[in-house]
Amino acid sequence: MTMSHEAPTEHADILAAMESAAREAAAIGGRIFPCTVFKQGSRTMVSTAFPNTFINRQVVSDSAAKGSSPRETLNRPLMPDHAKSIKEYIIANREDYILPAVTLNVDTYPSLHVQKSSGAPTRLGYLVVHDATRFYVTDGQHRLAALAGYPSGRSTAPGALDEVPDLANDAMAVLIVIETDRARIQQDFADAAQTKQIPPSLLAVYNTREPVNKVLAAITSKSNLFDGRIDETSKTLPKLSQHVFLLNQVRGFVKELLFGDYAMSEDSLTRQAAQRLSTPKEQNEFVEDALLLVGTLTEHMEPWSTIVTLPRSGGVANQIPDFRAQYINMTATGLNIIGRLGYEINKEPSESIRRQRYIDLATQIDWKRAAPIWRNNIISGDNKISTQRGPVNAAAIAVKTTLGL
Repeated sequence: MTMSHEAPTEHADILAAMESAAREAAAIGGRIFPCTVFKQGSRTMVSTAFPNTFINRQVVSDSAAKGSSPRETLNRPLMPDHAKSIKEYIIANREDYILPAVTLNVDTYPSLHVQKSSGAPTRLGYLVVHDATRFYVTDGQHRLAALAGYPSGRSTAPGALDEVPDLANDAMAVLIVIETDRARIQQDFADAAQTKQIPPSLLAVYNTREPVNKVLAAITSKSNLFDGRIDETSKTLPKLSQHVFLLNQVRGFVKELLFGDYAMSEDSLTRQAAQRLSTPKEQNEFVEDALLLVGTLTEHMEPWSTIVTLPRSGGVANQIPDFRAQYINMTATGLNIIGRLGYEINKEPSESIRRQRYIDLATQIDWKRAAPIWRNNIISGDNKISTQRGPVNAAAIAVKTTLGL
């Protein structure tokens, strides 16, 4: 394919552009879309929104088949599981879902009517599309498949448009790149995919659709120990950080409290949390239980009881990195062990007995790194703390045995 060197048709003003586009559309039985026209580098770009039904009809994916060379197609192999998860998200959140803009390309220069401009970076205009016009996906094929349907075995699974007909009243933002060269389109896909993964802690802050993240937010904001002392943006905790934990580490603690497994997969967590925390009442009860545990430990357990007396920043707070070097309960592994014991203790129906067992957990266990209880499980010969399931399980059993649980 070769690149067309046509250009938008310019008019004296936006009204003239609209009238000319309307006359053209009437003559060819076409459709008009108001748009913004601009350039990135030497290429013309068009930004607009297409109704979902129009996308379903006139946007085409050219997906590579598994086992074939993707160089001969415009899109990578479509992953049905990915399309399915997006479809389920749309259906479950019909009233407040969001699908980011998709990037499309065209094989011929589209009919564009724009206002004249002397070097302005953007121009308003009108895109005229006739029935034979086809747009091809550069980036976003799984979002479109979620709407329109996707391969499932030997058949095609219905899309969200099939299962929720009133989605036909919605639309999606599109960026149309005037580009017909296959190699350049494939490079555009690679360029668009160069995004940095969101750190787990930051994802836990924003994605409060997940019940686990919702209760996590309540626990961290209402706990004297956690409030203002959790790093919510970093992927790892710097050695000299005055924060006590990463948010994602507290999330592991919450997973332990819920299911006794900090390392359970996200898919399993999503399914099980949807049942365990399905109502606001269940969520509130869990938050209250978690705060009782954390509050009791904060009152009776070192160094947590000291930390809550410190300012949240400044020179005095520099004690926190020292505590982290000395105490198991200042590490993610220690927090997971505490969560595991909380999971076991919370099986007791009596709140007064649970509270006493929390006190025992705080006072009868030596949480210092050098304590014998941690040897041969989470503390290795070189004095490093293990984060693996096996050693954590062994350490939790040692604590349970010491407490007589």
